[in-house]
Amino acid sequence: MRRRMRVALLVIGVASIGIAPSLRAWGHEGHRIVALIAAKNLTQPARTRLATILGVPPANLDDAMADAATWPDEINKKRTGTREWHFIDVSVNAVFSIAGLCPNHDCVIDRIEEMRTRLQTNQTGFTLLTTPVPPRSTSSKEVAFLIHFVGDVHQPLHAATDGDMGGNCVAIAPPIVHGPHDVTNELHAFWDNDEVDAVMKRHGNSEETTAAALFQQFKNGTQVPQATTLVWAQESNGLAKQQVYTKLHLPAHNAPAGTCAPNIASIAMPPTYLNDTVAVAEQQLLRAGIRLSNILNAICAGSGCAAIP
Repeated sequence: MRRRMRVALLVIGVASIGIAPSLRAWGHEGHRIVALIAAKNLTQPARTRLATILGVPPANLDDAMADAATWPDEINKKRTGTREWHFIDVSVNAVFSIAGLCPNHDCVIDRIEEMRTRLQTNQTGFTLLTTPVPPRSTSSKEVAFLIHFVGDVHQPLHAATDGDMGGNCVAIAPPIVHGPHDVTNELHAFWDNDEVDAVMKRHGNSEETTAAALFQQFKNGTQVPQATTLVWAQESNGLAKQQVYTKLHLPAHNAPAGTCAPNIASIAMPPTYLNDTVAVAEQQLLRAGIRLSNILNAICAGSGCAAIP
């Protein structure tokens, strides 16, 4: 199992120092779990075509998809122009609406649809502002972004804001110390990492056993309605409102997009909060994996998913 690298922010002055864009995502393991669940629910044609795109034998597709799932967080998001693609900040203090929140299609909803369409119609010419490092072939980039963004939109704080950039501006004090270089000290990172850790502890403490256990829940009858990307974002926003902002009694704030409201107070994480919310994280990982597999099965049917160099 590959362990994540947590990014520690200074608790003092968190609202003024700026937020590292790498924090706006499920953690490393969360994205890999979503990909592994999806791989288990692929049709054989989809498996064959995706393996060709990712440059591996079909037997190695599961690991290749899991590796692809984390690539969009490994590249330089600012230089490649992809920083805004991972989320959509919809206020939890108003009726859900994305009007005006996705300029130039730079949000997770529109980028999912872009990657889906490009792969289904075998479009060519996909480029980023600069060549990403590590590099990927054209259609492999699109697959990696699609896998990653479907995971992202199911993280509740990727479709929600309280003037706090999806919890990135909310410091946890005292921070949660897991080890000498492993500290959770803001709310978004808690949902990225600690929630996924808690899910994994329920299911063997590895990505593979967790994905297998969650997929078995689906096989045993857990319902995952497919819906639309807009509905997925609305679901996440509602979960953030209920399971994060209301449950933690956070006051309402407002701030321009991409900024932190002034004077956001730090929070002391209640000792029972993780146990009270881990089922939500588990649900969202499963939904993301199954919905991703349904998209891939659909777009790789017919003539879609041709490998484009």
